[in-house]
Formats: sequence, C-alpha cells, structure tokens
Amino acid sequence: MPTRALLFVAMIAVVVLTAIALYLDARREGAASLADFAHDQAALADAVAASSTTPPIDGAIVVTQREDGALVTRDGVVVDSPPLREAIARGARTARLARPEAAALGLPERTAVAGIARRADGRAVAVVASALRVRDREFRARDRLLFGIAFVALVAFGFGGVALRVQRKEHELARELDVQRAEKRGEERLARADKLATMGAFATGIAHEIATPLGVIAARAEMLTPRVATDERAARAAQAITDQVEKIRGIVESFLILARGEQTQRVPIDARDLVDSARSMVEHRFASAGVGLDVELADGAVRVSGERRLLEQALVNLLLNAEGASKSGQRVKLSLGAEGDRVAFAVTDDGAGIAPEVAARATEPFFTTKPAGRGTGLGLAIVNEIAKHHHGRFTIAPRASGGTEARLELEKSP
Repeated sequence: MPTRALLFVAMIAVVVLTAIALYLDARREGAASLADFAHDQAALADAVAASSTTPPIDGAIVVTQREDGALVTRDGVVVDSPPLREAIARGARTARLARPEAAALGLPERTAVAGIARRADGRAVAVVASALRVRDREFRARDRLLFGIAFVALVAFGFGGVALRVQRKEHELARELDVQRAEKRGEERLARADKLATMGAFATGIAHEIATPLGVIAARAEMLTPRVATDERAARAAQAITDQVEKIRGIVESFLILARGEQTQRVPIDARDLVDSARSMVEHRFASAGVGLDVELADGAVRVSGERRLLEQALVNLLLNAEGASKSGQRVKLSLGAEGDRVAFAVTDDGAGIAPEVAARATEPFFTTKPAGRGTGLGLAIVNEIAKHHHGRFTIAPRASGGTEARLELEKSP
C-alpha cells in the first residue's frame, strides 16, 4: 500500500479513536452532572428537613413521610412511588425515578431525581425534581461534540481524499509522460507532494485544536508528567494542573462532609499561610477587575485549628465578594489580627456598602442582590456554615467610613 494511503488510513484511525474517547468522556461528564444535581437535591432536602415548615420549592415537589409511613405532598396527596419508598427504607440520600413515575407526580415525563433527608423526629423528607434541564444540557453538549467530531472527520477525510485523488492522477500522468518531459513532471510532482503534506498537517492541526478543548486539559495532565520530566518548566506546569485538580476535588469533598454535618480532621494551621494561600488564589481576579488588594498581618505567629481547605475557601469567598462590590481603582484589604483567644480575619472594601436589612439576610442560602447570572447567593452562606463548623463566628456590616466589612472569627490554636 502506498505511503500516502497508509497515512490516510492512519488519519481515519486517529479520528475514529478520538471520537470514541471524546464520546465516552461526554458520557462521563453527563453522569457527573446528574450526580451533582442529585447532591443539590439532597442539600435542598436537608434544608427542608431542618425547617419547622414545609416550604414550596419552584420546579420541585416536596414529599414528607407521615407517622403511618405513607408519603404525601404538601397538598396532602398520597404518593405511591416504589423507588422512593425503597430509597427511604434503606437510608439512601438520593433516588432516581423513571419517566412514568415522574409523570405520575406531575413532573415532565423525563428522569427525575429525589433528594432525601430526615427530620428530627425520624420521618423522611424528599425533594423531587425533574432532571430535564440536566439531561437537555447533556444532550446539547453531546450534539456539539458530535458536530465537532463530524467536522474534523469531514475535513480530515476531505483532505485525505484529495490527496489520494491527486496521487492517482499523478500516477496516471507519469505513465503517459515521455522521456523528454520526465524531469519537468517530476518537479511538478514534488511541488504537489509538498502541498499535500501541508494540507495533511493542517487537517491534523484542526483535529488537535478541536479535540484539546473537549477534555484533555485536566484529564491528561497526569499522563503528560513523565513525558516532560526533563523539561523543568513544563514539568512544573503539568504538576500545577494536577495539583489544582486535586485541590478542587478536595474542596468538593470537604463541602460534602460539611453538608452532611460530619466532623473533619482538625489540625493546627498557621493563619498567615491561610491568608497567603487565599490571596494567591484570587490575585488574578483582582488584577482583571482593576481592584487593588492589600494584606495586613498580625505580629508574630498566629495559629487556628481546623480543616485547611474549608478555611481557605471561606477567605476566598469573602475576598471575591468584596471584589464584586468594588469598582475599578478601588481597594480591598484583608487583615489578620489576634485578640485574647480569638483570631480574626477581616475583609474590608470601599464599595457602596451594604444595607442593614441586606446584611441581616446575607447568610441566607440563595439570597443575593446581584443581577441574574452574577451570583448564586451561596458564597456568604458557605462562609457562615464553615464558621459554625469551626465553632467560630461570621459577621458582615456596613463601615462608618463607607464600604463593607466582613469578619470571620475563629478560636486560637495553641
């Protein structure tokens, strides 16, 4: 088989294998999105279980368990859902309902997910919502992926087909050439071969550039590490990607532990290190917004006891909240101080300030004054929960001189 034909076959194989890998990756991402949705439903169920009433939730059905074990909606309608009953009986946190079962509850005829929690009296509470949007996002992402793969395949196959057709034409013309024109025709074939090589490289480049944004960044960092071991700078970059991925996983794991109310392992932590770490994580956001960031540290070593990733995230949330309240040219200050047996992290900004009535509700989950799409209303609520988890206190209030002060106080560690 001619060399160019072999290259064409190899190109087809690469495109097919890339398509399979990206498709499987999209499936995994879809499963992860559905799992995240289930965790969100479980968190909503925890919130409902902790409430003295059964509040309505947009787009969801709240089901409670009566003393006789029957499941009823807020309107008193009895719910007959075997998967939900079985999940409650075995103490599961989530349950998945098939399309007919979702339709029976008045939800769209698509897969539904229930988050399950227990009230103080032991009765179960379930928040059931359709996963229609999650599935639709998954299908749209899959369609975009398939379109991208099809585009790469068409480009690659098109260029490969052109190469084969030109090759066949060259062979036919070569047989018809006479001795007198052999040299000239040979030069033309060399020129065409060069163009075909350029087109093949271009097709390969397109395939690579489209494939890269579709899933190779974090997932491939660990695979790249041994290949760049001799290049110190590249090795550090690959390791940084891997470290950040692990850090994100660690933060998510810590938040899940926090949401479940479990105790994390607490160790003494240098408060200065927490400040430095939080600052490094947000510096690029401040620089992009044109907002200055100042740090003021207490004299001497100051330590607190807790879970490092949660405390880092609490400071990051406070800094990002202050950056969002500031305009370009203004400054935010993070201060670390110690008084008696308490350590205080204070974040102040020069923004418009916070109204007292807004400050009173600032730690309520999903409460936000930001425009739609700019905030979730969870940042300060998470900080407040982290503070409680560490037997600390979080406050936020307007400053007399203008702007806002957010203060996180923790117990000093010996």
